[in-house]
Amino acid sequence: MDRFILLCLVIALGCIPAGFWYQHEYQELPIWIIVIACAAIALIFIRIVELALKGTVAKLTNPDTQKKLKAASDDAAEKAVEAAKQGTHTAQEVGNSLVPRLQYLFSFSGRSTRGEYLLCQIGTGVAMLLSLVLFLSEAGILPLIVLLASAVILLAFGVRRTRDTGVSQWWFLLILVPPANLAMFVFLLLVPTDEFKGKGF
Repeated sequence: MDRFILLCLVIALGCIPAGFWYQHEYQELPIWIIVIACAAIALIFIRIVELALKGTVAKLTNPDTQKKLKAASDDAAEKAVEAAKQGTHTAQEVGNSLVPRLQYLFSFSGRSTRGEYLLCQIGTGVAMLLSLVLFLSEAGILPLIVLLASAVILLAFGVRRTRDTGVSQWWFLLILVPPANLAMFVFLLLVPTDEFKGKGF
C-alpha cells in the first residue's frame, strides 16, 4: 500500500477514538476532529485517483498496449469499411430491383394486357381511396403524393392498354370526357389484344 494513503488512513482512523474520548469527557464533539478526519479521507481519495491515472497512463504508453490498440483500431476500421461496402452493395441491389418496377408502373411505352389493366385499376383505386381518407384527416403531404402517383400510373396503364387493343393511344383521351369515360373504361377491360390492329383506328 502507498505510504501516503497509509498515513492518511491512520490519521482518519485515529480521529474515531479521539472523537469518542473527547465527547465522553467534554460532552461534545469538537469541529477540529471532524475536519481532520474529512481532510484525511479526501486526501486518500485524491491519492487513489492520482495513482489510478498514473497506472492508466503507464499502460497506454506501454508499447505492447500501443500495438494492441492499433490492431483493435485497424480491425474496427476494416469492419466499418466492410459494413459500408455491404451497405452500398445492398443499396445497389435494391436500386437495381426497384428501378425496373418503377419503370413498369410509370412508363407510357409498351403494352398492358386486360388483366394488368384490371389489377392496376383495383390497386390504384384502393391506394387513392386510402390516401384520400388520410389527406382529409390532415395526415400530411404523403397522401397527396400517393394520389398523384396513382393518377400517373392510371394514365400510363390506360395509354398502354389502348395501344394493346390496336387503336391509337390518343383514343385514351376520351377518359377525360365524362359521358365517354365509362364506355372507354369498359372498352379497355373487354377488348382483346390487337382486336382493332390494322383497321385504321
